[in-house]
Amino acid sequence: MTLPATEKVTGGSMKTIDKALFLLDFFLPDTPEWRLSDMARAAGMDKVTVMRILKSLAMKGIVEQHPETKKYRLGTAVLRLARIREACFPVVAVLHPVLEWLASETGETTHACLFSGSSMTTIAIAEPNRATRVFVDPAQPLPVYATASGLSYLAHARDAVVEETLARLTLRAYSGHTPVDMGTVRASLKVVQERGYAISSRTFEEDTTGIAAPVFDWHGNVLATIAAACVASRLTKEVEARIVAAVRQAAADATRAMGGDVTRTSGKRQQEMNA
Repeated sequence: MTLPATEKVTGGSMKTIDKALFLLDFFLPDTPEWRLSDMARAAGMDKVTVMRILKSLAMKGIVEQHPETKKYRLGTAVLRLARIREACFPVVAVLHPVLEWLASETGETTHACLFSGSSMTTIAIAEPNRATRVFVDPAQPLPVYATASGLSYLAHARDAVVEETLARLTLRAYSGHTPVDMGTVRASLKVVQERGYAISSRTFEEDTTGIAAPVFDWHGNVLATIAAACVASRLTKEVEARIVAAVRQAAADATRAMGGDVTRTSGKRQQEMNA
């Protein structure tokens, strides 16, 4: 069993809250339900500890146990928290029109992501009006080092965030093109920061090329990413350049929609912090 996302596990040094969050990462589209013993084995934790954590989460509705199969799954409290988050900070409502425009402009699937520990979480998707397109699963965490969205976010994040995130990563291959050494990842981040956008071809899925750019908030901090998930086999240099321009335009529009300043790049932000 592969560990969820790409975070390193520190065994006994993990605090209770860290363990609880670590276990929640095991609930994925292909593994939505877990038996207690299976989860304990996959997590490398003792059964008693896992049972205690799951029971505490169940009391708050974060997870629930099926009355017949006894398997655990995510509870309804997750939906309540998501609704509160969107009601107070309506990111999805603001970004979705931008994604719709980008999908129409590029003819590719577009999506917006937020940073979540060591991966990116897809919060909104728009699909083009064509039969052959990339399917983006909103429940699938996107590893920061193997996707354009992740590289775009991390390349424009503060140094402390970058170093903390990279220290937690365990690099594994999702395809034959996935970077699996930290030197390559750091070199990619430098290129992305200099260009202002990320291109990641076949590093997460074999026939997908991601093109992403950062969205900044009013403080000049990277807030989210806007990306086009393209069918790699139909990209030419000319088409790629056109999509890059559209993605950058969409990210600038999203930054303005979120109250951010498009003139404040990550480089300028870094200079401000170092001054």
